[in-house]
Amino acid sequence: MTHSSDGVKEMRPNRTEGHRLRTVLGMVLNGVGVAMTLLLLLGPIAFKQGASGDDAAGGSAPKRYELVNGRWFDGREFQEATFYTSDGRLTTTKPAVVDERIDLKGGYVVPPFGEAHNHNVEGPWNLDAVVARYLRDGVFYVKNPNSIREFTAQIAPRLNTPGSIDVVFANAGLTSSGGHPVPLYEQVLRGSRYRAVIGEVTAGWFNDRGYVVIDREADLQNKWSGIVEGKPNLLKIFLVHSEDRERHRDAGGAHVRKGLDPELVPGIVTRAHRAGLRVAAHVETAADFRLALTAGVDEIAHVPGWFLEPADQESRMMLTEEDARLAAKSGVIVTTTMVAMKPAEGEHGQHAAPHDPHSAHSQGGHAFSMDLTVWQRAIAVQRHNLGLLHRHGVTLAIGSDHAETSLAEAVHLHELGIFDNLTLLKLWCENTPRSIFPDRKIGSLKEGFEASLLVLRANPLERFEAVTQIDFRMKQGHIVAVEKGESWTH
Repeated sequence: MTHSSDGVKEMRPNRTEGHRLRTVLGMVLNGVGVAMTLLLLLGPIAFKQGASGDDAAGGSAPKRYELVNGRWFDGREFQEATFYTSDGRLTTTKPAVVDERIDLKGGYVVPPFGEAHNHNVEGPWNLDAVVARYLRDGVFYVKNPNSIREFTAQIAPRLNTPGSIDVVFANAGLTSSGGHPVPLYEQVLRGSRYRAVIGEVTAGWFNDRGYVVIDREADLQNKWSGIVEGKPNLLKIFLVHSEDRERHRDAGGAHVRKGLDPELVPGIVTRAHRAGLRVAAHVETAADFRLALTAGVDEIAHVPGWFLEPADQESRMMLTEEDARLAAKSGVIVTTTMVAMKPAEGEHGQHAAPHDPHSAHSQGGHAFSMDLTVWQRAIAVQRHNLGLLHRHGVTLAIGSDHAETSLAEAVHLHELGIFDNLTLLKLWCENTPRSIFPDRKIGSLKEGFEASLLVLRANPLERFEAVTQIDFRMKQGHIVAVEKGESWTH
């Protein structure tokens, strides 16, 4: 920021920032894929975690600001208004003492965005880079619905502060022997991801760390105390092709894609609710979705159609009107994750390599992406299911699962053409943060709500691409600044 002639701070981006945002905006408008857009957004820019004009990382009390000349989102449109911050909250009442007056220069003020499903906030080896990307994209709230609690303990002091991002963790999810994600951890991630960051670990090391095997009621009884002692913010369960339960039982040692035994699911949900834990269900098929609903889960972590194997029949993924009615009636939150398996084409139609060689959770084109032909089939399912859920008023939240931030998911949802700009903005800045932290006053710019906000250069209701043009960030009354290529200086 710079001081104007009347002493009011002005937001003025440097040339590097302005050039890059213009480039990104042009690519979005020209229909270039999400992966290339993110590559530009995620250029070699270093953020100082927690850096701000009022020392957010240091734990000091936030200043009292007067925020003038902003257009504030009221849930329907943008209204010119003046807000103040006091004790980290928004107010329209001017405090007795104002420490600084900030001119927002006609910018468009929105609540910060959320990421309702991703596993990239994981360990100390790349935390600074992950936090930097989220702050840069205006995503302040993140949910990791399957994590390793030892790693979470290592990074916990660096999260959930005004200068960082706020994250909830589920710890290890519940599945059956050989069920998803057991092969993923043991046969893929153990070598391709974790060897580089924690060294060699023996087969089975992830058992009760990355997943918890529950094959019978006795397993649940024996392992429940360990699950609860881990103090997860929520419980994750894996439902995978639950309609094939008998085939799974007859498979013996053969590999089949599966999850928990459907008969155990209602009891697990009941036990979790008694312990005060919300339950999120991984689903892949419409039958999984129905099982999650009837069992009474609080969240469904995917919309069917997010993933298809080549032999999968689209009809098994298609939700019905009755499914949507029941979901709306139950109040369940459904997270999108439509971009999770999106392929990226290389020069010869091959899948592009992940942006981060140490991460299986990257933007479209990672190691687990769908084939391009299968992806086109999945798109039709996605449009059907999302449109159906939206028409019936089901509560949706935006999560990407594998992208570097939920910006990729928001851009993909925009490309699908299911939601108008107002709806998509509300899903991202209202529904999603509240789905992650339902007990906090976030997701709105109202009296008494947390003073967390983004100032966009243009109106996202007119051009949704404006969500990539963030000129100012504030979290709980602290200014969130960035270093070098994107910094605001006094």
